[in-house]
Amino acid sequence: MAPRTKSETTPESKSGDSTHGSISLNASLGIPLTNASSTTSGSTDFVKKLFLMLEENDYDKIVRWTTKGDSFVVLDTNEFTKEILPKHFKHSNFASFVRQLNKYDFHKVKLSNEEKQMNEYGDGAWEFKHPDFRKHDREALETIKRKGPAQKRSSEETNSNETINKLEDTVSKLKNDQKNLADELKLMNSKYTTVIESIITLKNTNDRYFRSISSLVNCLASNGIKLPQLDLPPIDSPVLQPPPTHEAHHQHQQLLGLPQEQQQQQQQQQQQQPQQPQQPQPHQPHQPATQQITQDTVDRPPSQTQSPPKPLRPGFHVLFVEDDAVCIQLCQKFLLKYGCTVQVATDGLTAISALENSKYDIVFMDIVMPNLDGATATSIVRSFDPQTPIIAMTGNINEQDLVSYLQHGMNDILAKPFTKDDLYLMLQKYLSTRVPLMYQTQAQQQAQQQQQQQQQQQQSQQQQPSQPNHNDNEPFLKKQKV
Repeated sequence: MAPRTKSETTPESKSGDSTHGSISLNASLGIPLTNASSTTSGSTDFVKKLFLMLEENDYDKIVRWTTKGDSFVVLDTNEFTKEILPKHFKHSNFASFVRQLNKYDFHKVKLSNEEKQMNEYGDGAWEFKHPDFRKHDREALETIKRKGPAQKRSSEETNSNETINKLEDTVSKLKNDQKNLADELKLMNSKYTTVIESIITLKNTNDRYFRSISSLVNCLASNGIKLPQLDLPPIDSPVLQPPPTHEAHHQHQQLLGLPQEQQQQQQQQQQQQPQQPQQPQPHQPHQPATQQITQDTVDRPPSQTQSPPKPLRPGFHVLFVEDDAVCIQLCQKFLLKYGCTVQVATDGLTAISALENSKYDIVFMDIVMPNLDGATATSIVRSFDPQTPIIAMTGNINEQDLVSYLQHGMNDILAKPFTKDDLYLMLQKYLSTRVPLMYQTQAQQQAQQQQQQQQQQQQSQQQQPSQPNHNDNEPFLKKQKV
């Protein structure tokens, strides 16, 4: 009996032939005869069943190999879901089948819009491809493995280990950087300390040099040696020197606290010096500035009435403690204009060192400063200098802050922002009745020199009467020897 052709085969015979062919092909591929799903059989049963179905080509209108044979295409997803999935793969929908393919590293071939229009399989076709899944290539099926959870865990562990290693490296680098920064900071602190000590040493040396030069100048002047004119106003200036009246001189000596004998010696010296023009009377304590100017204008000659005198004596030594450069520049300019000499300190520690080494007529102290604030610096200064006026410069004018500043030893408060008139009024308030310290020191030195000269004169006068007696007795002694 001749075999029937494919076109003459009935559905019953076709299904029977396909069943026998499937059995033989399953046996050749190693697929179990049961129609179990791939989850209960070997890891490659799903791939082998798919390969077997494509090789038999019984559903060529639904799914088949592509022309090249390196991929397969699902032509009709609806028919594939109804006819093929329940019989061969035990999947209920097409999406589940696609997920199963992805587990075996099958990927859908993506096409552009132009390629979809020219696609021979239609717009609704799904093409899947695997590098080892090819037409008539049964041996390559063994290389297609399912992605197991162990591989995922190993990959995740590998990634986590790499991440941990990277983090450890980063932490070690950060530790090294932190150590380097700490070493650099320590070095910078030591350099900063060295620089500060050098600056303080230089300042002390400069102060000693200044005092030595001042002593030398005073010594030369006392011995009658003329010196070149300095930039500072002379000591015997009419503005600086108190008037040569006995009452004013007596009051000046009371301020200095000199003995009565020294006062008489200074009066004698002043009488021997050339007479100066009549000067205005000294400013009385708490005398208004307008009254002072009026008296000076009346007492001066007509040639000097055009420029009114300054109520403050020039020569006051001011310590200005401030860390703001603009404020320092402006206030220093006005203080110099008022006839003061200015020493600047930018923090509380420098101010304390300056007050320990030198004397000042008045101190203007800022509150908020680096290293040490002004209030604390004032409390330290008051432990060894309770007399120098210290004026607080601050913008905090609350009642509690003001009380705190006064409790720390500050005499007054100059509220920021202040004008040059406010600064001048503060100077006038505390210095109008005082004599600059530099002139007090010079007067004391002159008094000491005059006292020494007087002692020398007294000693010479005591020695002069004894010399004639010695000469008169000498012939008598000679006569006795003869």
